[in-house]
Amino acid sequence: MTTIPNVPLRVLELRAENYKRLTAVQIRPDGNVVLVGGRNAQGKTSVLDAIYAVLKGGAAARETVQPIRDGQDTATARLEIGDDAGNVVLVATRRWTKDDAGSLTVESEDHARFSSPQKLLDGLLGSISLDPLAFTRMDAKKQLAALIAALGDSLGFDPLQLDAERKGVYDRRTEVGRKVTELEGRLRGYPEPDPSLPSEEVSAADLVAQVDQMTRHNRDIDAAIERARVARADQQRAEDALVAAQNALDAAAARATESVAAARALGERANPQPLLDQLGEIDVINERVRKQRDRAAIVEELSDRKQEQAQHTLRLQEIDQQKADGIAAAELPVPGLGFDADGVTLNGIPFSQASTSEQVRVSTALAMAGDPTIRVMRIDGGESLDSASLQIIEELAAEKSFQVWISRVDESRAVGFTIEDGEVAA
Repeated sequence: MTTIPNVPLRVLELRAENYKRLTAVQIRPDGNVVLVGGRNAQGKTSVLDAIYAVLKGGAAARETVQPIRDGQDTATARLEIGDDAGNVVLVATRRWTKDDAGSLTVESEDHARFSSPQKLLDGLLGSISLDPLAFTRMDAKKQLAALIAALGDSLGFDPLQLDAERKGVYDRRTEVGRKVTELEGRLRGYPEPDPSLPSEEVSAADLVAQVDQMTRHNRDIDAAIERARVARADQQRAEDALVAAQNALDAAAARATESVAAARALGERANPQPLLDQLGEIDVINERVRKQRDRAAIVEELSDRKQEQAQHTLRLQEIDQQKADGIAAAELPVPGLGFDADGVTLNGIPFSQASTSEQVRVSTALAMAGDPTIRVMRIDGGESLDSASLQIIEELAAEKSFQVWISRVDESRAVGFTIEDGEVAA
């Protein structure tokens, strides 16, 4: 049974015939970055696509409508795959005819064929993207999903679940905050508490009953006084008739004495005026009592809402700290890389606002974050990369033992391989 060594593998040789725009090419690359140049429509991209077609199979087939060059009946693409020392480990060949979607064979260095070639290649490639700059072309949500997938279990929490909880807490805190603002506004409409007011509203019926009692008391006094006055008058008349009515005078005097004593026994006259004044102000007093009671209720609710608001704020801080701790502990491929609910961030700013070279570094590092056996990538349209971006790709490829194929419009023939009319230019 053939055993594949657990070392990084790359393309040692590419051969392709009649694939897309290619007629016949043979390329033996050297170094971690392989530049494929030439004019437009000469076959540069076809070189990269041939590698993609061999390695990714069905995924590549869905993106390729016509793999066979115009006027030809068959096409082949063959990769010798080996280690950094140049030792061939696998030979993968894909063939197309006009009658089928292509067939794949994978052989070991001793010509033993593998029964499930695509499954073998998929296992050796892992989950890496063959396009290291694909990350820069994703929208914010896909970038976030790709970063989370790349971090895997090292993150220590589920960002989507944590962001959903954070949004819920934030929304609840916002709702409570609106209630706090409303209660504070209502509270400003009430006067300050008056300690002189009774705790409960005053009953008008009680005051009226007291006034009625005092009125009856005063009527009794008035009646007694009247009786005393009459008695004194009788006494005076009796005195005028003293000689004739001494007995009547004595009786009248006795009655007068008794009446006066009875009147004095009733005590001082009561003054109902303060109660009458209070009765006149009872509505005002009760209104103040009600407002004071309502104000106390608002103060209590405001305190509860502020406490709830503070609890939500504390939970938001805990969530943010949990996320920060998780990111700090995660195995990030680039220092300063992070994310929030809106997407990926770099040094605290949205990824889309980072410089081109920074985006290239992050995207390439993420694509290389896995630990596959076959470490081959491709970049089409490399003319858009400046020298700084190319240097970043070269440094990362060397550090991670990756091989990166880059096509670019270039007629200088100064670097790499130049494709003309589907062949490698001499």
